[in-house]
Amino acid sequence: MPSSRRFGGPRITWIVVAIVCSLHANLARAESPWVLVDDFNDGVQNELGGYRSTFAAEPSSVAAMRVDDVFRGREGRSVRIAAERAESGFCGYWIHFFDMRAVEKTYFDAARYEYLSFWVRGAEGGEDFLIKLADERWITKQDSVTFAQASHLLPKGITTDWQEVVIPLRGRHNLDWRQLGGVTFEFVHPGKQVVFVDDIAFKTRPDDMPTPTLPSVVTAAPAANSMPRKLWVWSTDKMLRDATARREMFDLCQTQRIDELWMQLLYDVNRRDAETANTTCTLRYEDDFRALLREAHERRIRVHGLDGYPDFALRENHDIPLGLVDAVIAFNAAEPAASRFDGVHFDNEPYLLVGWHNPIQRNEILQEFLTLNAECQRRIHAHSEMQFGIDIPFWWQERDEATGQVVGEVDFNGKRQAASFHCLDLLDNVGVMNYRDVADGADGMISHGRELLDYADRHGRALIYMGVETFRYEPTPVWFATGVSSERFDAILASEGEHLARISRLNGLRLRTLDDGQRVSLGIELPQPLPTDVEQLAVNTMLELAKHFGTRETSDDSGVAKHHIATFIEKDAEWSNLRSKAIVDPSTAVRYDGFLLDSVMLSKITFADDSADHFQTQVQAAEQYFSRYKHYAGTAIHYYETFRDKLEEPIDHAVR
Repeated sequence: MPSSRRFGGPRITWIVVAIVCSLHANLARAESPWVLVDDFNDGVQNELGGYRSTFAAEPSSVAAMRVDDVFRGREGRSVRIAAERAESGFCGYWIHFFDMRAVEKTYFDAARYEYLSFWVRGAEGGEDFLIKLADERWITKQDSVTFAQASHLLPKGITTDWQEVVIPLRGRHNLDWRQLGGVTFEFVHPGKQVVFVDDIAFKTRPDDMPTPTLPSVVTAAPAANSMPRKLWVWSTDKMLRDATARREMFDLCQTQRIDELWMQLLYDVNRRDAETANTTCTLRYEDDFRALLREAHERRIRVHGLDGYPDFALRENHDIPLGLVDAVIAFNAAEPAASRFDGVHFDNEPYLLVGWHNPIQRNEILQEFLTLNAECQRRIHAHSEMQFGIDIPFWWQERDEATGQVVGEVDFNGKRQAASFHCLDLLDNVGVMNYRDVADGADGMISHGRELLDYADRHGRALIYMGVETFRYEPTPVWFATGVSSERFDAILASEGEHLARISRLNGLRLRTLDDGQRVSLGIELPQPLPTDVEQLAVNTMLELAKHFGTRETSDDSGVAKHHIATFIEKDAEWSNLRSKAIVDPSTAVRYDGFLLDSVMLSKITFADDSADHFQTQVQAAEQYFSRYKHYAGTAIHYYETFRDKLEEPIDHAVR
């Protein structure tokens, strides 16, 4: 909450305590001949609040993970860095000396220290990497200054034994030692290398020995490898009709400790009165559902009815999900316990609506989204023993780098906070789409998931499932009308384009927005292959979008827009293959600027391209960390078929 909104007694007390603690910490640090930066024993932030992460450019690659089977000393952890340096590209690992997510960043004052040290050992010996440092200025450039080659600081180079690397800090390097930002290990020699690093510290004397912290031990939490998992299932029709397919699915659940399925509901919508929105929903295949539910319960597997559509978040469409909730409640009321649903789960994703781009409309969308969920929760608890849950992204409570504002902040029930926190206050359970393919690091599952679990343990009621992705979509062409400024885009959404703000599809085609920092372009995904009967529909749809948001080819701004979009795409891995595709009005011959891009699913979002061994290793590492939270209820896997196929792949222990 911004300080301008509230600054009372409790807040002042908290600030005073924080200042006093900070002063004590700084005083202790100033009096010590050394300061331990990172021993990798606990948490995703080090002793200075800094994060750690890999970096790479294809075809080079690198993976890093804290491990507890290799460490310096009697106990603890180290970080295992596995690099595969190709002839081109680059790869490495960085460690910050400041909290990059803090509103006000505080860099490390290293002026009184003479040395930076760390301990290293190789998996085979002979490994090597560059050691680089960065101050605030170089951090801003996302670059660093080379200090030394690791092997040159060790008499025999890197071996399979632990050795301390001691780096003199003074000399010809022009860095601001009072604003030091981080250290980087960059692998420059082609080939595969695996090194372990431990106990990074600043020292006034080269022979000082900082004392590592002990790794935290969570005795009350269940073992991570015993926690149950959940599974999204969209192919319900097949499971209802094919007994063999159903049996195979249940067998997989029992071997993979999956105790709950979120299964797509199949239903018909009966809208009777447009004015009162008196809508009912009717479940299809009720007899088949009864059989599936009985079989699942015999195997001690719970089943939650699943559905979702972005437009359901809006008040004008609430009647459908509410009608579906009523239908499931009515179904259960007529059934014995063995053939009842155990819950309802909605996967509505309101950020896919066009109006999400506008902060004012985003607030309205989220208010309506929360109102729907609160009413679903109320009905289910009032008329059944089922549980109610939803899916949310991991990032609603994070700050937008461009604006500094919380992305999903919204007023609801007299409180302004992130929508994710409102959901944790309201609901029985929440599936967090925590889609990353590594557990550790600044952009890993632990880093993105822990704030929600912290909140749930302090304030919330909902249990949290951390979701992982095993699906990958192929690059998908998106046709855009070259857009207008962000201010103009928002103004159009609030006026003549208002009808487009509250939809995620137009004429059945999914809408996409592209904000390149100067303008916002609106477009449609083109199905592949593109059916003949959809080609003209796509042209007509694009013409409608261009009339509201487009830029004419004759515009003075046309060339500038094309150049800026091309520059933006070069830096954004989510888009590729830019090519021109104008939009022509056949009735007036007016031509609007347009372009095609391929939408690319980033590899870091999904385990689709990773080995089954990598999947299990990373997910179990995240489960082990999350198990310290009492509101953590396990991993949710998206989704059945791709997860099944992942398990059938041969295990690959090679460096990624």
